[in-house]
Amino acid sequence: QRAVTRWGGASADDDLAQQLVALVCSLRGSVCLYQGEELGLGEAEIPYEAIRDPYGLTFWPTFKGRDGCRTPMPWDGGPLAGFTTGTPWLPITAQHRARSVATQESDPASTLNAVRRFLHWRALQPALSQGDIRFLDTPEPILAFVRECDGARLLASFNLSAADSAWSLPDAVKIAGLVDVPGVHNGRLDAGQARLPAHGVLFAMLD
Repeated sequence: QRAVTRWGGASADDDLAQQLVALVCSLRGSVCLYQGEELGLGEAEIPYEAIRDPYGLTFWPTFKGRDGCRTPMPWDGGPLAGFTTGTPWLPITAQHRARSVATQESDPASTLNAVRRFLHWRALQPALSQGDIRFLDTPEPILAFVRECDGARLLASFNLSAADSAWSLPDAVKIAGLVDVPGVHNGRLDAGQARLPAHGVLFAMLD
């Protein structure tokens, strides 16, 4: 199941899609983005007669299999989405064609362009590409950790809910300055609290 559908359901929005990419790319380890995550694609609804996955055929409708995240990449809004001139292995849904690369490239606010801005920024952050990681004790729905490389420490915090959230910074966390991260909704500091918008982030350099 695609990440945006797994965590946000069928009604997941672009803010969640963009945050999930930022989260995956801020954790320690090699980054792996699944085809279509940069477009914010959700799970495709595949009719039973088009299912190819043996698991989906066997356990339908309790488990519809893995074909919903294996559909062709939508490069444009055409009937075959610019993927092929033949018959694709799986159908291409109208929802995916509407989120094609061609459609999103012309929209500065699209998930595709937001992901591109974030990845460009990330490439300039040694703490994210090479640093150690230490998770902080935070209340739900906040996830926070510190990435450190060559003495530079970067706080990364994520609001995993669809409502504004806040958490009180531990006394040991000394903010040297907020970091304006492109491609996501940034939070702010207020009297020792990190205030994050829905599906937002707060990054900061630490003393």
